[in-house]
Amino acid sequence: MAKIVAAIPDLFFRSKVLETARALAIEIDVARDADEILQKVRAEKPALVLLDLQAEALRPIDTLQSLMGVPVVGFLNHELVELRERALAAGCGEVLTKGQFAAGLPQILRRAL
Repeated sequence: MAKIVAAIPDLFFRSKVLETARALAIEIDVARDADEILQKVRAEKPALVLLDLQAEALRPIDTLQSLMGVPVVGFLNHELVELRERALAAGCGEVLTKGQFAAGLPQILRRAL
């Protein structure tokens, strides 16, 4: 089964993602920082990376530039228009607001399979 790497430092949001994945029998591997994201992507060749674009510890723009060729769904607060544009320019395939991400999570995870 295809793996998904989730880089979501917010424990509440991460729990929601893991709980949804478990209900769908989808395997998710958690990465806690930018280096771990890159390590997991190189080792596991995931079908999708979920990336919190507001988490400074993940260095999201630099990380996105290193993930070229890997599908990435990023999420952020709706008012961060400039960050959204920078993420898209850096290679993020899809950028959603946190609300859109939460509402569409089952479909996002299924699509990766």
